[in-house]
Amino acid sequence: MGGAFCCPSVDLVLLELDGAYLLQPRSILGLLWLQTHFEPTAWDRIAAGSLRLSAATRQDLCRDAQAAGLQLSCLATPLGV
Repeated sequence: MGGAFCCPSVDLVLLELDGAYLLQPRSILGLLWLQTHFEPTAWDRIAAGSLRLSAATRQDLCRDAQAAGLQLSCLATPLGV
């Protein structure tokens, strides 16, 4: 089963890419939680999984998300991607 919401055990994925992190919601809970943490102007990029975060912002977001009970996955991109 494909699509953005294919992994029910993970709410948010952070994909390391060129020194930044792509934030990708993987559950409805993750998407709704993100909407409470970002301005409405970022929501389209959040829903598309194309919002990039700095390392410092990623650390703060991960801490807040884990405190809220969300499940996170941080992945490094393979070489050549």
